[in-house]
Amino acid sequence: MAVNNFKIKILSRAKLEIEEAAQYYETKSKGLGKLFYLEFKSYRTTLENIPFFEEKYKTIRTLPFKKFPYTIHFTVDETTKIVCILAVTSNYQDPNITRIKL
Repeated sequence: MAVNNFKIKILSRAKLEIEEAAQYYETKSKGLGKLFYLEFKSYRTTLENIPFFEEKYKTIRTLPFKKFPYTIHFTVDETTKIVCILAVTSNYQDPNITRIKL
């Protein structure tokens, strides 16, 4: 299997969203925040190798979590081989008040 080896760039707002979600889940049940982070980390590895998931908003692609109601929003630059994670948003978040404006 060919590995593309894309580099991952995570915007600071996405890092904050990941941290906030992990902290939230940790307050709900000890260890749940760590599980959230580990699921994100596994998807990050996936994006390093195969980033061509559903293109939802012109150039923005999305990858939903399986165990948590969150979605990773990202772009893929095939020329520079960079995946830029723009946001990690809750699927229950009102799109009119979310931090990301696509």
